[in-house]
Amino acid sequence: MSRNNDRRRSSKNRNWNNNNNRNNQNNQRAQNERGERDRRQQDMRRRALTPEQQKEIAENENAIREFKSNVTVCEICGEPIQDLSSAISNRNTGNPVHFDCVLNKITEEEKPGPNEKVTYIGNGKFAVLYFENVHDMRHFTIRKTIEWESRESERGQWRDTMAGLYSQVR
Repeated sequence: MSRNNDRRRSSKNRNWNNNNNRNNQNNQRAQNERGERDRRQQDMRRRALTPEQQKEIAENENAIREFKSNVTVCEICGEPIQDLSSAISNRNTGNPVHFDCVLNKITEEEKPGPNEKVTYIGNGKFAVLYFENVHDMRHFTIRKTIEWESRESERGQWRDTMAGLYSQVR
């Protein structure tokens, strides 16, 4: 009797796999068709634009592509910065550096003790926080504030360039 049940189960599994494969193929085909339809609609929208509008869009896209192709290197670790939106200005030069590199550097300099942690508190400032209970992160005391980006310092040119280019995206 158990052999009979095994045979039935295996045929069900075989059918299930065949049905599943057909469903996957149908889903893939539908996804490809949607992608092609979206590309055609985008082309139709572009054709509806005036030549001046098309030229402006092409210039904006080229400017953004050029900005993204300029590889900025972190002054702390020497690695390229992939996401400038998460970078922070270097204290001395004002050039972009990895946020994590700054956090690690401050942690190395401050050497937080037990129940202490270095964290970002906003406006270019970091702080050494002391937690009475490590498991309760809501209650803490600020032991020291570290101003990394001064409020008086000029805003980095790299931020203005990035903001200008990304504001052109439609």
